[in-house]
Amino acid sequence: MKVVPAMDYVYAVLHENRYYIVYLEKKTRTCHRFQIDEVLCAHAYAVLKSKHFEADDYCSNLYKPVAVLGTYEIPLLPLPDKSTWEIPNFILSEIVLPSKYKRPPGRPKKREREKSVGDFYKTKSTKSCSACGMTGHNRRSCRKIRRVE
Repeated sequence: MKVVPAMDYVYAVLHENRYYIVYLEKKTRTCHRFQIDEVLCAHAYAVLKSKHFEADDYCSNLYKPVAVLGTYEIPLLPLPDKSTWEIPNFILSEIVLPSKYKRPPGRPKKREREKSVGDFYKTKSTKSCSACGMTGHNRRSCRKIRRVE
């Protein structure tokens, strides 16, 4: 990848015969990788590497080790025995009825695609026998060819 500075904090990166614009100050790129994933794309990394900038400053805090380790700070305890659960009365008084509709047994029927206007005006093609050339049957059921058994 070739990095070409355009202005302060704006660089053009040539990659596979295409130019990608990298705005380091706004943290945006024309490939839209940072805007979606908030992860450095290859183009931005090439700029940071060529200018000796720190890549951690341009990556989202969600992907840094401090944030990942912070998710495991709070201990997760297993649920106690079901007999010790404290369930509010308004939940206990709720009556959950079974569904009104029952799915029929078997495989669901295949839905046909919606036909376009052109499909209504098409003429159906007629199949013909490849042995005798007549319509209405195929080579396998043709009576005019002699079969040796």
